[in-house]
Amino acid sequence: MGIYRNFLITLSSQNNNTQIELLFCNMDVSGIVEIPALFQNKTAKRLTFTTEGIMVEKPLSFSSPVFIPAEDICSFRYRVVALRGYAFSFGRQYIIETRDFQNNVFLIKLTSFYGIRREAYHKLWYAIFNQLWENYFSSTLNYYIELYSIQQVFELAGVKFHTDGISWDKRNKLLWHQIAMSNYRTYFMIHHVENPHQNKSCSFSMDWNALILQVLLKSIVKQHKQSREIY
Repeated sequence: MGIYRNFLITLSSQNNNTQIELLFCNMDVSGIVEIPALFQNKTAKRLTFTTEGIMVEKPLSFSSPVFIPAEDICSFRYRVVALRGYAFSFGRQYIIETRDFQNNVFLIKLTSFYGIRREAYHKLWYAIFNQLWENYFSSTLNYYIELYSIQQVFELAGVKFHTDGISWDKRNKLLWHQIAMSNYRTYFMIHHVENPHQNKSCSFSMDWNALILQVLLKSIVKQHKQSREIY
């Protein structure tokens, strides 16, 4: 699966520090991901990731390269979809979507049929994810960390952050010590520590920037728990 690296990000608030630890698979430090065609040993699409943006090239077609400026990229989501027939699965799609501030969506979709290229596309899906995170969305996380650190009210993935907790509508607000999280492969749940029925579900495939919300909220909740244990 490539080389794994830990990313440690310090989260500061009210003179307390905690760290966010992210584990990702870094497969190509050059910033270039080449996607082979399904039935040919040729590159069907080439993605070049830089701090300036993403260059998308299709060597097998006559279409011009497409450039997506980094400053336009604001959110992402991802999923793996099984393609099923009447009695069995016949393929798999590895999907990553990014969105800009005008709600334009850029779709990256790798489709494997009957196991052809499945392992290769799975690894490339990870590589694309890591390039997106390292070049663009790690800074998005840092932006929200800074907002939290200066006690600024903000909203992320449908959850509003206050100085004393979070809310997702007028009837549902949780203070920091009331928040619990249940984490799964494709989604996570935010809920009251004593009342699981008071909850909000966040899906990595449906909710934009759900992963950033999960990482940030887990670390804040952990920080407040450690602070209570000390005092």
